[in-house]
Amino acid sequence: MDYAADAHAMLWHLFEPRRLGAAARAAFDDTDSGGSRVFLPAVVVAEMIMVIERGRLPGTIYQLLTVFQGMQSGRNYVLFPLLPEVVLASHSLTAVPDIFDRLIVADVRRMKIPLISRDAIIIASGLVNVVWG
Repeated sequence: MDYAADAHAMLWHLFEPRRLGAAARAAFDDTDSGGSRVFLPAVVVAEMIMVIERGRLPGTIYQLLTVFQGMQSGRNYVLFPLLPEVVLASHSLTAVPDIFDRLIVADVRRMKIPLISRDAIIIASGLVNVVWG
C-alpha cells in the first residue's frame, strides 16, 4: 500500500516513535519491512528540516540529511517534488487554512493515497483519508 506522511508523523517515526498512533506505527512498520511505500511531499521535507533546525526534536540536521540520502537510494520512502498542478489545486482547499498543510492535502488528493497524520484540521476537513490511531 502507498501512503503519504505529514512532517510530524515522519519525524516521530524517526525520533520519537512512541508518539505515533497504532495505525500510523503499523503503516511505518510495513514500509520499513518493504510491504508499503511512504511518499514525502517536498513541503513535508522542508517542514522536517525546519523542525529539526529549531531544536523541537532530539534529532540533528546531520541525522535527518543522512535519512533523506538513504531514502533517495531506497524504494520504501519516496521524496516527492512539489508540482505546479498541486499548487494550483490547493487554492480551493480552504477547509485547511495553513498553506503548507493545504499543499500536502492537494498532493495526497492528486495521488489518491491516505495520509499518515494526526493533524486535527486535516482530519476534520474530510478532504483526505487519514491514518493515525
